[in-house]
Amino acid sequence: ASVVVLRVLLIPAIGIPQPRWNDEFSYLLAADTFAHGKITNPTHPMWIHFESFHIVQHPTYMSMYAPAQGLALAAGQKLGNPWIGQLLATAALCSAMCWMLQGWLPPAWALFGGMLALLRLGLLSYWVNGYWGGSVVALGGALLLGALPRIYKRSRARDAVVMALGIALLANSRPYEGLVVSIPFAAAMMVWVYQNRLHRRTWINVVLPLTALLVLSAAATGYYYARVTGSPFRLAYQVNRETYATAPYFLWQKPRPEPVYNHAVMRDFYRWELTQFEDNRTLRGALDRTRAKLKGMWSFYLGPALSLPLFALPWILRDRRMRFPLIALAVFLTGLVPQTWTFPHYFAPATGLLYLILIQGVRHMRL
Repeated sequence: ASVVVLRVLLIPAIGIPQPRWNDEFSYLLAADTFAHGKITNPTHPMWIHFESFHIVQHPTYMSMYAPAQGLALAAGQKLGNPWIGQLLATAALCSAMCWMLQGWLPPAWALFGGMLALLRLGLLSYWVNGYWGGSVVALGGALLLGALPRIYKRSRARDAVVMALGIALLANSRPYEGLVVSIPFAAAMMVWVYQNRLHRRTWINVVLPLTALLVLSAAATGYYYARVTGSPFRLAYQVNRETYATAPYFLWQKPRPEPVYNHAVMRDFYRWELTQFEDNRTLRGALDRTRAKLKGMWSFYLGPALSLPLFALPWILRDRRMRFPLIALAVFLTGLVPQTWTFPHYFAPATGLLYLILIQGVRHMRL
């Protein structure tokens, strides 16, 4: 409620955000499609004149991105403006951050962390003041992280449902980063299930609903891509990159041959991408790009004030309760290294992990 009220009160000063970047217009295409009750659009007979960035034209006309952000914006469009969906998603994120922290920390500290998320992410960040989708991704990560200690403690079916919802959001917003952040959780859950395999409650309340919902989510995702690309195992992102891009997504891959472009502006854009990829593969370029990535993420998530809790890292490393969050965050950061590009919202699945470690650092500093 605070996120919604405070940001609405700021409308006379900073207005309602307008889309600026290619990615945002792609998400808005998905939102408009979903808001009209459609999964995708038929290819226009004169599609060659309507080519644009981050959109697939064949076999259907649709955004190349996963559907979760488009669904959130579509809900906002139904309420009057796509940005309303982004605002509500960001409000849900800040609420989920508080709920997540309550599973790991005392309630007062969880509320403190939720308020920090409100101030840092909920009012002036480009997540709430744009259409990129960082809030939806971070919401999935927070639900996943918050469900884990509750399942350990109580083995309730509702916590398994929340965990499944978090995984589904990650898989349908940022599939690669969502997969990487989920790997430590999958390992932890398998160990826990093995340790509690003789308890009937474990199988009925956790394993069964979690498995059923993940299978249902995978089927729904597969159906979506079958309608968009013709195959349940072929992402729209893959179709777009194979159609237009020469620079691969990961640094170990090789550039593809340049396709025949219909428009000079498209050719120039993807040639610019290729120069970035090739620069990343040199030692100096890799160091410069890594420094730029770290600076961008530090500026967005931390800044000077929220860097202070990191001074308590030596104490956090000796904190048994923080062992899993630290390992999960390390695995996630390792997964980001080989990417050609990394923007702050690429880190969004691990936002909850970062805030948990930060608040625990504040607690150690207070002592």
